Amino acid sequence: MSRKSSQRLSSRDLLTVEDDARYFTELYQGQLDWTTSTRKRLYRQMDLFHAQQILEVGSGTGVILREIKSINPRARLIGLDQNLLALKYSQKIVANDTLIQGDGAVLPFSSQSFDIVLCHYFLMWVENPITTLREMMRVTRNGGWIACLAEPDYGGRMDYPDNEIWMELLLNSISGADPFIGRKLRTYFYQIGLKAHVGLQSIVLPPEAVNNLYEAELAKLKRFCSPENHLKLDRLTQLFRSHKPGELFSFMPVLFAIARKTA
Repeated sequence: MSRKSSQRLSSRDLLTVEDDARYFTELYQGQLDWTTSTRKRLYRQMDLFHAQQILEVGSGTGVILREIKSINPRARLIGLDQNLLALKYSQKIVANDTLIQGDGAVLPFSSQSFDIVLCHYFLMWVENPITTLREMMRVTRNGGWIACLAEPDYGGRMDYPDNEIWMELLLNSISGADPFIGRKLRTYFYQIGLKAHVGLQSIVLPPEAVNNLYEAELAKLKRFCSPENHLKLDRLTQLFRSHKPGELFSFMPVLFAIARKTA
């Protein structure tokens, strides 16, 4: 489902200074650390260890590129992103790989160019996910793999202590995104002619990790929430501080979808 132009990325959703790049790199790396085991299982399924040509669409600041490079240093690895600052920051992480500024909906590659084409926390931000997935499939060779490694579904989030302000402010902080993209992955793959295996990337975090998650989310909300929500954020922070780390619970369903392209 496409979003209207008014719902597309706003200026506060884009990297505009290097501090943003550093901030999001740390945030993304934390997300990766929580779901390493599932992601490595997906890499084995795609035989990423032996792939020769790999493309990440929406490569951001390069945390997935760095991980893939450590697993398969021999592959020709390409990262594509619209944000020039993110690409420049990526050079610090994957200096020897090819980084291209471009649009995932119009990939600047020939058909059947890659063994694996993947994305991570990306489809939630694009105007038309089906168009982007169709392009990802086009540039994947027959027998290759298309993978969405992680897409969240805020509609399935669970928190305790339960507080609706969490959800309201989190959705406000990701304006322009589709907060329910996770549940739509199987349908989107089906609509481009692929039968996807869909599953959960998420894990139930231990208490100390939940505490760190909330700390990170409060920092994110403080950075990106609109000024009219600052009072609500203060109330939310007080609620969080009133509970001990061992009392906290949070689960965010983050889903993956993976499919093999047949001839």
